[in-house]
Amino acid sequence: MKPIFTLRLNTVLSIFILNFALLGVFNLEAATITATSISDLQNKINSAASGDIINLANGHYTNNVISIAKTNITIQATTPGGVFLDGTNAITISGNNNTFSGFQFVSGTTAGGKVVTVTGSYNTITQLNFNGYSASKMVQLEGSYNTVSYCNFQNKPTDVSTASKGGDGDMLQIIPNATKPGNNLIRYCSFQHMPGKGGDWGNECIRIGDGTYSLMISRTIVEYCYFEDTGMGDSEAVSVKSRQNILRYNTMNNNPDAMFAFRRGDYNVAYGNFFINSGGIRPKEANNIFCYNNYFEKSGVAGSMNAVTYIYYTANTTHVLDSVNFLHNTFVECGDIDFGGVGATNGVWANNLFVKSTGNIFTNPNNGTTFSGNIYQGTLGISIPSGMTSTDPKLALNSDGYYGLTASSPAIGAASAAYPAMLNLPSIDTLHLDIRGLARPVSRLLKDVGCEQFSAPGTATNRPLKLTDVGPSYLQTSTGVETHKENSNFTVQVNSQNKTLVVNYKLPQYIKINLSIYRLDGSLVKNTMINPSEKQSIGISDLQNGIYLIRLNAGNYSESCKFIIK
Repeated sequence: MKPIFTLRLNTVLSIFILNFALLGVFNLEAATITATSISDLQNKINSAASGDIINLANGHYTNNVISIAKTNITIQATTPGGVFLDGTNAITISGNNNTFSGFQFVSGTTAGGKVVTVTGSYNTITQLNFNGYSASKMVQLEGSYNTVSYCNFQNKPTDVSTASKGGDGDMLQIIPNATKPGNNLIRYCSFQHMPGKGGDWGNECIRIGDGTYSLMISRTIVEYCYFEDTGMGDSEAVSVKSRQNILRYNTMNNNPDAMFAFRRGDYNVAYGNFFINSGGIRPKEANNIFCYNNYFEKSGVAGSMNAVTYIYYTANTTHVLDSVNFLHNTFVECGDIDFGGVGATNGVWANNLFVKSTGNIFTNPNNGTTFSGNIYQGTLGISIPSGMTSTDPKLALNSDGYYGLTASSPAIGAASAAYPAMLNLPSIDTLHLDIRGLARPVSRLLKDVGCEQFSAPGTATNRPLKLTDVGPSYLQTSTGVETHKENSNFTVQVNSQNKTLVVNYKLPQYIKINLSIYRLDGSLVKNTMINPSEKQSIGISDLQNGIYLIRLNAGNYSESCKFIIK
């Protein structure tokens, strides 16, 4: 498998080269500038030249208004994660080919408003952390060819005691354009731990359009994102309400009350996604939907969202689902797959693989779905006259932690050719690859049943993601010992197993050195005097997992860096 960091590097380089090539902006006299306040930052933005990098000094800033109307500049925290934008925020990016990076939003409220609004094009929003911040929208994309990458969204506050809904809106909103596709990209972001009442609560992770935009072409791609415990914010982790969007290579893990919803809008696809202990995919008011090469394990169990809910939307009797297609997916020990009873037409389920040891695989049949080339082990639960073969598919747990084919599987080379022509959208894979990103045969009849191609050569590029694969780099850590070396005069080693913090420093021989540890909200959690040696070990067993700031003070000397306990 290709390492995640290699994929990230190649992606970053590709975006960098593409943006510069498209806009033709190279400036050999670009400068790196430091701003020390928000007003200073705005002045430096206003006077910046193409290629300039503006670093905002680390610290907390309150009630911030920032307008970025320039082209090809970078606005970033001096140290990634070292700048906290607190209170109210109104950040607007109307220029093109800009980068906004490294900021944290962990304290404050932008009531009824948007934190970051992008109306320009070819901009990159990256390395942002939204945790516990209250706003209607954390990021809203209104322009074209913008990228949101390596950001974290979690713990969006909501008043569950007084409101009938979360009421405030989703975390990441894409607004389609009536005259041209947006072609925006959401990738390597984490979405986790959303409070609320669940169901139609109103705080989706990602919403692509809404009812107003359902006939517009968005062409948003959501890829390599990680979702965990978001279902109390809203049952639709990704709510698609526009046309020609692609959801691929994402992981839903331990997210039982949330799903991907093709809520409104036609010609959308989902492929290469992992749904593990989570909800699945729900087409609702949408036609010409293609879902393929997806893996579902324990999806829709224990009263959570169904693995797949194939629904006729009764609140709108004029809408009937048409041409909803599930092809080459694998379902392992999932909840009932609900076909919705009435309403659906021209749906096709082909070359899927089902394993279920107890209970029914399907429920609530309709007359508008046909089946071909599927393999199952278990009890169907509904009458399907053809297209379903009962046999042990001989799956085994693989090194990536999910159930794949073995050499003796009857699914190998057993696919049917009886399914509709695939959608051929820009940037899409139309069943040329399996869930691992490995090549399938060109001939439909030579493909394997299920989400993977057993004999495919090469190195896999897709697997179930972990939280450490996504989100801001400054939030990542590993078990055991990790060294944080952010300052020249001292380093911090965190041993999560022994619950100790080892501080190595080279300071003048002051008599008294004060060591303080703060939470990110600025509250002091530990304060001690240490000896003027070159190494100190501090017990941290009383500290909860999280990100902390450590500060050394000695006379007129003061220096800080972050560390993480996990």
